Amino acid sequence: MANGLPQIQGLFVSGADARMLASSRVYPPLRDIDYSDREMFKIHRDQRGVLFITDQLVSRSTGEPFFDLSRRREFSDGSFGGVVSTSLRPEYLTRFYQELATGMPGLRIGIVRTDGRVLACWPDAPPNSRVAPDRELVGRFEAGERSGNGDGVSPVDGSERLRVFRRLDPYPLYVVAAMDRSEVLAGWWRQVGLIALFVFPMALAFAWMAWVAQRRTRTELDAVQRLAEETAHRQRIELALVQSQKFEAIGRVAGGVAHDFNNLLMIVGSNSYLHQRRRPDLAGNAQMAAIDRAVASGTKVTRQLLAFSRRQALLPERIDLQERLPVLLELLRPLLGHSIELANSVVADTGAIEVDPAELELAIINLAVNAKDAMPEGGRLTVIARNAPADIPELGPGPHVLVEVADTGCGIDPEVVDRVFDPFFTTKPMGQGTGLGLSQVRALCQSAGGDARIASRKGEGTSVRLYFRRVDAAVAAAAMDRRSVPARLDCCVLLVEDNTAVAQATKSLLESLGCKVTQLASCDGAWNYLNGATEGIDVVLSDIEMSGSMDGIALATMLKARDPELPVILMTGYAARLEQAIRRDFEVLPKPCSCDTLAEAIGRAAARRAASGPQRTVGA
Repeated sequence: MANGLPQIQGLFVSGADARMLASSRVYPPLRDIDYSDREMFKIHRDQRGVLFITDQLVSRSTGEPFFDLSRRREFSDGSFGGVVSTSLRPEYLTRFYQELATGMPGLRIGIVRTDGRVLACWPDAPPNSRVAPDRELVGRFEAGERSGNGDGVSPVDGSERLRVFRRLDPYPLYVVAAMDRSEVLAGWWRQVGLIALFVFPMALAFAWMAWVAQRRTRTELDAVQRLAEETAHRQRIELALVQSQKFEAIGRVAGGVAHDFNNLLMIVGSNSYLHQRRRPDLAGNAQMAAIDRAVASGTKVTRQLLAFSRRQALLPERIDLQERLPVLLELLRPLLGHSIELANSVVADTGAIEVDPAELELAIINLAVNAKDAMPEGGRLTVIARNAPADIPELGPGPHVLVEVADTGCGIDPEVVDRVFDPFFTTKPMGQGTGLGLSQVRALCQSAGGDARIASRKGEGTSVRLYFRRVDAAVAAAAMDRRSVPARLDCCVLLVEDNTAVAQATKSLLESLGCKVTQLASCDGAWNYLNGATEGIDVVLSDIEMSGSMDGIALATMLKARDPELPVILMTGYAARLEQAIRRDFEVLPKPCSCDTLAEAIGRAAARRAASGPQRTVGA
């Protein structure tokens, strides 16, 4: 049976006494050798139906290495009768594995029992070799894995290897193949080096071409982006220009209407004042009081129209925020809607400020509109007024008052928050903002001796702080005391007014105050009248907008050059050149102005003229 099978060392039969009964190697069998200490004999004696494979052993009769496959022998009654075993040559498997490893340096192959005992391997290992019991590989065998792979360090030589194993069902044996990682990487590097020899120069060329293309593309994209930004900027400017032109046209209409309406109010107010002055018994008359209230209301309406048209005469006045701010905020509630909560607080000791009321109202409205746009889903708008801290060196000397307007909206990007006060700059979408609102707010604060600051965090809201110079209470009270209407004005006034009704009402008013009035209908006529000399005239009172080749500013400029001591008072309800008049230090009264204001201005001017020296009489 064993003849011609090189892998078989021999076939053996032993009895229940653990001694040889038959053998393919020797005859007669060697009965003097006791095999009771063999592991297989103990296993079969105690268990039935087991195919047992020993680890690598050394023959006691021939000294050859082997491992056995054995089964139990039983008598007819089922009792233990000995062992039948086949001894296999490990070198047969070793030579087979050696042939497989030819041409593959670093390859190691072996056959291993489940407990890690090595039966045969290449390179050859000494008898009774085994995989360490604490190795991961043995644990995977004992867990019943049929196949798998892994890597690790060899306990024999410390080399790092890649392993793969597979079970030889139905036997409790595994074939394990391992390859040195260094050999695998060496082969890989050889292949990579060969490929790189041809590919690397081409890759460099392609990389250079890609870099050049990317650079050109980036340059073109940057140019396109700059073009898009410039286009958007130009569109914003053009849109703002169109909006500005629309506002200019609407403002001209509103300003013209307000100018004519102011003349009517001037006529009504002056005649009402004259009527009450001539009839002292009408001082408490309800009808006359209603006329005065109507004139005051009309004056306020025209002021709002001129504020909208940006052509009103700026008239800073003392404002107590404790009184004015709550009333102003009530006007904002319909504008904000029900989804936005409006809260305000004015600290009790907040000082007064001196600012044009219409400009202040427009600034608060601009900030409220911006806050509403930043809170489309609703939120909270808070307006707080208090005295500003003294340690703000950028504001200059003197105490200031702070008005803070804060919302809980979407906030402003940190990259653009420093530009929001620039004219024509806006964070709103195209067509929804001109970029002029916040610039008007800062201009208002700076004209009032302060400044505007903004603080914002994306997603947390925006706070705009308005600083105004605080007006000292004693100075304000003294100014109010000085605004006393004299009982009688003994002076000569040259009145220049082209509106006959306004001129007649103003002349009657001044004459009721004791003035001697000469009325002319044009500035050209006034210049000709005063061409010889200005003596005998104490005050020149002229409207700015006049028919003819000369307006009120030109007349005042020429008179100031000829006689610097001659007071000239200008009046207007609508003046495109108002800033020019203010820059030249001319006194400007708004139309309609109250009779007390006009009398006060005439009185101050006449006093200055009287202090400059005696006048000569000018013939008519």
